[in-house]
Amino acid sequence: MVVVIAALLAGAGYTFWRIVVEGGDFVVSGVIEADDIHVGSKIGGRVLKVVTREGQTVKAGDILVLLEPDELNASLAEAQASQRQAEAKLAELKAGYRIEEIEQAEANVKQRQEELERLLAGPRQQEVDQVRADWLATKAQYENAERFSQRMKELAGRQLVAHQEYDDARAKAEEAQQRMRSARERYDLLLAGTRKEEIAQARHRLAEAEAKLRQLRSGFRKEEIAQSRAGVEIARARVEILKTQLNETVIKSPVEAVVEVLDLEPGDLVAAGKPMATLMRSDSLWVRAFLPEDKLGHIEPGVKVKIRVDSFPGKNFSGVVRRVHRQAEFTPRNVQTWKERVLQVFETEVMIDDVDRMLLRPGMNADVTIPRKQTTSPASSGVSPPVEGNKPLP
Repeated sequence: MVVVIAALLAGAGYTFWRIVVEGGDFVVSGVIEADDIHVGSKIGGRVLKVVTREGQTVKAGDILVLLEPDELNASLAEAQASQRQAEAKLAELKAGYRIEEIEQAEANVKQRQEELERLLAGPRQQEVDQVRADWLATKAQYENAERFSQRMKELAGRQLVAHQEYDDARAKAEEAQQRMRSARERYDLLLAGTRKEEIAQARHRLAEAEAKLRQLRSGFRKEEIAQSRAGVEIARARVEILKTQLNETVIKSPVEAVVEVLDLEPGDLVAAGKPMATLMRSDSLWVRAFLPEDKLGHIEPGVKVKIRVDSFPGKNFSGVVRRVHRQAEFTPRNVQTWKERVLQVFETEVMIDDVDRMLLRPGMNADVTIPRKQTTSPASSGVSPPVEGNKPLP
């Protein structure tokens, strides 16, 4: 009976050994970790308010820290005013010149045309007669004044009148003579007609007025409108940049996470691009395990595994192998024997995708059960195992 029982136990033990060692699953140990997110601002500044604290759970979009926005608000207001000014200028160029400006230019052209026609036509006969009559009248006045001056001269010589009266008469005669000469010159100019230089100047003034009218009627140039449109785009881009910078004064959580590190107080200065808080993603837990080299052939990314932790010994959590590092760790410098080669391990990342992953916490020790692939033994394949000396290696 003892022999029979011993035989049964040996057979059961051998069967269990074959299932566990050759055909069953194997377990590797590791630690649960979570992905960290380092949150900060691209512009930096002075801390206005710290909204959350370390250990607090936040959702995506929750505010963590507020920076002082006063300077950016002023710059944004200035940029928006510049944008409105540029847009108004562009609208003015697109609309063209006002009707009043065009009408004023048309009147100016008409005036210049009439001026040129008047110069080309020369003086009218009525004007010539009027100027000649003015000349004759001033001539008569001069002759009368001259005769009166001569009489006063004779009387003054005989001391019948004061010498001052003679001087007054002489001055009036000379004044009359000047008026006569001026009238004579006007008369001669009318008889000579308009000078060529005056006609040429009038033509130039008319051409300039007509060019101005054509410019007003055709509106602004395409290049001017394009330049103004570019100015509007620059102003809009400046506004968008300042809005983006203003948004950087509000530091928010990008995902649902736990605030792990947040050591700030109001008034602190933070540099641009420097992390302000470290968030630990509670929805992205994974196990960092180390796979022995002799088990490397049984695992690859995408393989589904089971995970157990000491806090919940009777519960299995599901996971998927995310990555197996290609570089081994703890490798001896000289790998020469079979025993030394099995000491090598490869870091393996296993994502936890169970719906109850919220029960888990980073830092927990975890055991990952990996299904073993069916492989052909060396004996059945006819391949001899590696030997050390005259003995086969285990």
